[in-house]
Amino acid sequence: MSKTLSRREQAKQNRREAILKAAELVFFTKGFRQATMDDVAKRARLSKATLYSYFKTKDELFFAIAQKGNEILQKQLREAIEGHEKGVDKVRAIGYAYFDFATRYPDYYKVIAYFTSGDNFELDEALEREMLHMDDILAECIEWGIQDSSIKKGIDPQVVSKCLWAMANGIMQLVYHKSSLLQKYLSIERERIMNTFFMLLEESLSTEGYLKKSQNLNASDS
Repeated sequence: MSKTLSRREQAKQNRREAILKAAELVFFTKGFRQATMDDVAKRARLSKATLYSYFKTKDELFFAIAQKGNEILQKQLREAIEGHEKGVDKVRAIGYAYFDFATRYPDYYKVIAYFTSGDNFELDEALEREMLHMDDILAECIEWGIQDSSIKKGIDPQVVSKCLWAMANGIMQLVYHKSSLLQKYLSIERERIMNTFFMLLEESLSTEGYLKKSQNLNASDS
């Protein structure tokens, strides 16, 4: 009996994954607002009744895709900070990992950005907190930096983390959506924007002692 149930559960899981893949194709092509559950059912070659037995609403299906992208992103963030000891270096590594994620997984990035943009999704609060867990990862690194004296004291890690995510998303808009215009009309290259962002990030967060040490290391390397 247990083997039969196991096969049933596996078949159910396989179908769910097939639905998600079909939904990704639909959402990534049409966008959330234009896509419909009919589109997903047709792409997955399922009846609407079967589709609704797995996902009750379009919001629920969209969240499942966003959650998948979020898992990839959080994995990249965790891996990025592992090789650094100082908190400010971890924060910088998170920034680079985030930009790398947007480059390697542009569709998932767009889904996450849309999900966190303030649109009204009827989702369980616990699921939303899970989606926004990357705030906690960054806040932990900021707190780490305060403790190891690489980041200035007297700041609230949670508040600063939200400010940094907002800044990073603003930079993303410039770098990935308006870089051609900046290059054409202002002769500002994407790399220059990125380098300036990380320079400002380090100078605004780092303690004076850490900055001097970092500058001395850079001078010796050159």
